Amino acid sequence: MDWAARRHHFRWDGALRDIYVMPATMADWQRVLTSLRHEPAGLDYQLDGTSAPLPATVTAIFTATRSHAVTLACHMGKAVYACHFFSPEQIEFDLDPRSVQSGHALRDLRHFMTTLARACDRTCVLTHENAPEQVIARVWPTGEMLWA
Repeated sequence: MDWAARRHHFRWDGALRDIYVMPATMADWQRVLTSLRHEPAGLDYQLDGTSAPLPATVTAIFTATRSHAVTLACHMGKAVYACHFFSPEQIEFDLDPRSVQSGHALRDLRHFMTTLARACDRTCVLTHENAPEQVIARVWPTGEMLWA
């Protein structure tokens, strides 16, 4: 992967980048959760900013969102992919672009996106913050990555 040709996508502009799989179902969410548990990444589940045991089911997580601020932080390399469980119909993680500053970090990003894509058997996209239509890159379940 040519980091020099991709680095402009990760210049700090005050905004995060988002990773989406959509549309999504609760079954997709559960497969993502199961896949992330099998990754060497560290997972930090938080309720109202306090670490808590990660529930076994995504249904329990969405139930918790009714009364708590819920976050699942997935630590992979120097990057932290954060999920806030906004909607069962859309899998979304955010990423600080300053954590992707090398070819190695770019490979970690591709690996993370491939994990999501394979879990759902659906394309995963990297976009500008809160702009799912502004696609920066796509990753297929095969691991193939296409840049905009």
